Amino acid sequence: MDVLLQLKNFSYTYSETKAAVLQGINLEIEAGRCYCLTGPTGSGKTTLALAMKGLLEKDGCSGEVVGPDPSDHGDFRVGLVLQNPETQLLATSVGAEVAFGLENLCVEPGRMLARVEAALSLVDLRKPLDYPVARLSMGQKYRLLIAALLVMEPQLLILDEPAAQLDPEGLAAVHDILSDLKGRGVAVVLCEHHPGPFLDLVDRFWQLDGSGRLSAGRWRASLMPSDSTVSKTAGGYSVAPVLLGVRDLAFTGHGDVPVWEEVCFDIRRGQRVVVTGLNGTGKTTLLRVLAGFLKPSRGRVRIFDAEPDPRLLRRRLGCLFQNPQKQIFENTVREELAFPLKRLGWSSREIPSRIEDTLRLCGIEHLVDDSPHKLSYGQKHLVAIASVLAPAPEMLFLDDPFAGLDGARQQDVMEILASWNREREMTLVWTSHDPGEIPSLADGHLHIEGGCIGWR
Repeated sequence: MDVLLQLKNFSYTYSETKAAVLQGINLEIEAGRCYCLTGPTGSGKTTLALAMKGLLEKDGCSGEVVGPDPSDHGDFRVGLVLQNPETQLLATSVGAEVAFGLENLCVEPGRMLARVEAALSLVDLRKPLDYPVARLSMGQKYRLLIAALLVMEPQLLILDEPAAQLDPEGLAAVHDILSDLKGRGVAVVLCEHHPGPFLDLVDRFWQLDGSGRLSAGRWRASLMPSDSTVSKTAGGYSVAPVLLGVRDLAFTGHGDVPVWEEVCFDIRRGQRVVVTGLNGTGKTTLLRVLAGFLKPSRGRVRIFDAEPDPRLLRRRLGCLFQNPQKQIFENTVREELAFPLKRLGWSSREIPSRIEDTLRLCGIEHLVDDSPHKLSYGQKHLVAIASVLAPAPEMLFLDDPFAGLDGARQQDVMEILASWNREREMTLVWTSHDPGEIPSLADGHLHIEGGCIGWR
């Protein structure tokens, strides 16, 4: 098979660090083969993907990245979808985003429409071409970016953590796409903590060990942790007070189309409720309405016996956004955790020990003096989780809290949440885009489908 790309004794060090993120990497990528890169959160998978794409600063590089001979392959194109799709989106509408690459390749306008529509159909993103990108869910944005790359017909396609963003239907569509690409000689690299949906496609596994070195690897399935110390049925909370009550709730989206309507449910103190649904069904929208960030088109929400008002809820409700980049803004991890504590009136004597305890609890105490903006996506997620846990709110809303975390980190976070739920009666509400995988942490299950939300 043709070798498309080689890394020879490649190392990389970021300018602000002393230790190399990648050390002595040697690999070959052959046409028509699928490679899966695994490794713990923060081990350098995204950095290696950026090296393959040629996006790292030259000053930090040593070794060689060797591409194909242009006389044999013409314009060699590498497509890369990063773990956080919002960092790559450029256009305001779905059609313009997919057409952007074709415009840069000087494709005639008359040939664009068919190629754009075909690419969107491949990823099963059935939206009008003028549909606003901002109204897509994270999973839909990830699919949009795949379409924007496929339309340019790359020879190498790199996907960073697709399982973290895509629902089962989206994963099935991407699986079929990758199978077809392999058959047409396109190489695929998956940077993935949870490659289960793609196992039959993978020809070779690589593993980064956390010290920057690459070796041959294999995948071991990780199981969700069990939590046998608490009841798994919502009925056990029938005597607890209702903290969150929803009646006849509706929300209208783009084009005056209801996202969901006639929603009624109660969540009581100490419950652990997962909200599931496919990409784009309105899980994030529901949390934002419940927290008071969005106004419903109809109905009523009562949280802590009042209408939701973010200014009044900040002492009692913690919110983790799906994209951690949207709630990280300080210069160091220490300052990031200190910010909500200072705002809530914690004393200067209490804050240092609280920060230390929370970072240790989340397993990221070694990052205390690092810039949160330069961490991996998974590490940013852990910092954001720590920042909402530090003030110990009575209720937590967590939007896809396990995205970007390896199996061990997922278990750690669930054990932390289970412990705080038991010891502090902290009420938990979180979202998941995989309705078929409900962690044992949950004792209540709200599912969104067809514009309806109900208990399962």
